[in-house]
Amino acid sequence: MPGRAEGRSSGCPFCRCAGSPLPQAGTRFRVLSGFDVGRIGTVAQSPAPPPLSESEFLAQMDGDDPEVQRRILPRDIIEPFPIAEPPEWAPPISLAETSDLHGLILALCDAGRTGDGWVIDWDIFYGVVAKIWCMRIPITASELWRVCHAHGIPGQFEAELTDFFTKGRELLICAFGRKPIKKNRVKPFSVS
Repeated sequence: MPGRAEGRSSGCPFCRCAGSPLPQAGTRFRVLSGFDVGRIGTVAQSPAPPPLSESEFLAQMDGDDPEVQRRILPRDIIEPFPIAEPPEWAPPISLAETSDLHGLILALCDAGRTGDGWVIDWDIFYGVVAKIWCMRIPITASELWRVCHAHGIPGQFEAELTDFFTKGRELLICAFGRKPIKKNRVKPFSVS
């Protein structure tokens, strides 16, 4: 995935950790995807015992009863400790909001890459704008652009994408309400 490769080189923890090899038993980690975003745990058994797949492992999540272990699937993205500082381009939104947005940005980057260069897939970008509006994510056009650029969208598209984002979100707010919740601006990748 081209967007993931660019993201990995720009310090994106989601891109860096996706598809990582199985961690060893005893490894501490933070969940970056799915319904457990932000939870911390310890690898209990890696790989998972039969009949579970060898591409999975079992984890003891902090706060769970000691006899309860969670199955971590290959699609789950985890970040082993020590956790790196957020990259400079990371927006001031929670880890859960960033996780939701990340998949859409990757889809936009991957759909835009063509044999002749790069084009904007407007249907996917409409989805990005709609998701940010619907979730009331307090991100500015320039903050969104930095995320897109860090994942490989060429600089020549900055003005067009930021202008469309600003106008598109304002149109949705004007038509349906639901302004961004500014108090949700937090330290990048924080767990709220």
